[in-house]
Amino acid sequence: MSRRGFLKAATVMALAAATGPVLAACGTSQPQPRGYDGEPRPLPIPPLDEGKLVDGHRHFTLTTQAGSAEILPGTTTSTWGFNGDFLGPTLRMHRGDDVEVDITNELDEMTTIHWHGMKLPAWADGGPHSPIEPGETWSPRFGVDQPAATLWYHPHPHGRTRLHCYRGLAGLLLIDDDVSDNLDLPHEYGVDDIPVVIMDHKFTDDGELDETLDDDLGLMGDTPVVNGITNARFDAETSRVRFRIVNGANMRFYNLALSDERAFSVVATDSGLLSEPHEVTHALIGPGERLEIVVDLEPEEEISLVSLPLEGNFGIPEDNDEAPDFGFQHEFEFLQITGPAEGTPASAALPAELDPAAAEQPNLDGVIEREFALNTFEINGETMDMERVDVTIDHQDPEVWIVTNENPDWPHNFHIHNSRFRVLSIDNNEVEEIGTYGWKDTVSLPPGATARLAVEFGYYPDPTVPYMYHCHMLWHEDNGMMGQFVIVEPGEEAALEPMSGHGPH
Repeated sequence: MSRRGFLKAATVMALAAATGPVLAACGTSQPQPRGYDGEPRPLPIPPLDEGKLVDGHRHFTLTTQAGSAEILPGTTTSTWGFNGDFLGPTLRMHRGDDVEVDITNELDEMTTIHWHGMKLPAWADGGPHSPIEPGETWSPRFGVDQPAATLWYHPHPHGRTRLHCYRGLAGLLLIDDDVSDNLDLPHEYGVDDIPVVIMDHKFTDDGELDETLDDDLGLMGDTPVVNGITNARFDAETSRVRFRIVNGANMRFYNLALSDERAFSVVATDSGLLSEPHEVTHALIGPGERLEIVVDLEPEEEISLVSLPLEGNFGIPEDNDEAPDFGFQHEFEFLQITGPAEGTPASAALPAELDPAAAEQPNLDGVIEREFALNTFEINGETMDMERVDVTIDHQDPEVWIVTNENPDWPHNFHIHNSRFRVLSIDNNEVEEIGTYGWKDTVSLPPGATARLAVEFGYYPDPTVPYMYHCHMLWHEDNGMMGQFVIVEPGEEAALEPMSGHGPH
C-alpha cells in the first residue's frame, strides 16, 4: 500500500476510509476457522457497571481472576477476566465524576490495569509502574475531565501485556457528558447501543488458547472472536443501532465494512464524538483504536459486519500474508446482524451536528516539536528502560510530535498515554479535512510513513511517575518499542521513584 494510498484511507479516523470498498486485487473467499461451522450464537453483551455513589465519588470494584469460557461452541477454554471468566464489565461514568476503583488481583502473577484514553495522574494511569501483586488491591482515584468517548481498560505489565490481554483481560469504559446526554443518538445500552470487542485467537487441539509466539506476528490469532465468542449474531430490536467497536487484538488490523457494501455513519473515534456524522463504506481500525458507527436496518433483513482484505497486507511482510484459516487477504463475516421485526418504525435523520467543540483546532504557535523514529522494537534507537525518562514536559501547552515509521516492511500503531491528538498530516500531505475527524490517542503508520500529531496532555505534574508512549501492536510493545515521559512543574526535573502500586507519593 502506498503512503499516499494510506492517507486517502485515513481521512475518517485518521485512518478510516470514506467512499468505496478497499478490496485487495485478489481477495480470497470466506475461510472457515474453528467455531464458525454451526449455527450462530447470540452476541454476549458485557454487563454494564455504572458504579455506586459513595461519599460523593463513583466507586467501582474489579477483580482479575482465572476462569473458563466457551469461546468455541461446545468447548471449554481456560481464560482470564474481570469479575468473571472472560473480558470485563463495561464501566460507565460522567464528565465531572470523582472516580475510585478497587482492583483486586486474584491471579497467580502480577498485573496492572491501564485506562486507555483517559487523562489522569500518572500514578493512577495503570502503566507498568503500577503493579498489582497477587492477592493485593490497587485503588486509583481520579477526576473525569474529558469529553464523552468510548475508551477501554486493559493490563500493561512490561513484557507481558500481550499475554494478559490475549487471555481476556479487557473491557470498555464509557464516558458521558452534557453534549452526549442531549444528542439524538442510540443510547440504550445492550439494545441499540452495542459494545463490540474484536479480538483474534488461536487454539490447541483440545481447545485451549494457543500461546505459541511467532517471531514476526507474535500472538496473532487465526480465529476472529467478538465479545468473547466465535460466530456471533446480533438481533436488532430497533431500526438504528450504534456499535461501539474496540480493536482489542494483539496485532491485527481490521478493514471494517458491511456485507452489502452499504454506507454507515461514523459518529466518534478514539477520543470522542466528531463534530458531525460522516458517511463511509469501510474503516480501517488498528490495535487499540475505537470507532463508533451507526447502522440503519430494514425489518428482518440480514447483513453482516465484515473485515475486508487489507490492501498490501497493510505493510505486513508478504511471507506472512496468511495466518492459518484467517489471512490478511480474506474477507470475513464475523458478526451477523438481523434487522428488527416487521412494523418497526424507521429512524429519523441523524443529528447534523454532534459535538461542535470537536472541530476546534489547538493553537500551535511557537509550540515544542519532538521527533520519534520507530524501527523494529526501538524508538529513537532505544528499547524500553523503566528507569530512564525519555521526555520531560514542563508546561501546559500542546506539542507537535513527528512520528516516523522507519521500518520498510512493518506497520506500527502509535499510542500516547494521558493525551489526545489530531493527525495534522501523514508524509507532509496536508489534508485540510483530516482535522475535522476528531481527536485520537492511537494512530496507525504503514511502512515508511511520517505523521505530524498535535498533542494535548492532561496536566498532572509529578516528577516521580512516568507515562508511556509506545506501539500498540503488543508484540512490538512487549519487546521494547515503548518510551516514558513525565509531566512536571516549570523548571522541575524528573526524579523517578519505585511504585508500590497503592497510591500517589
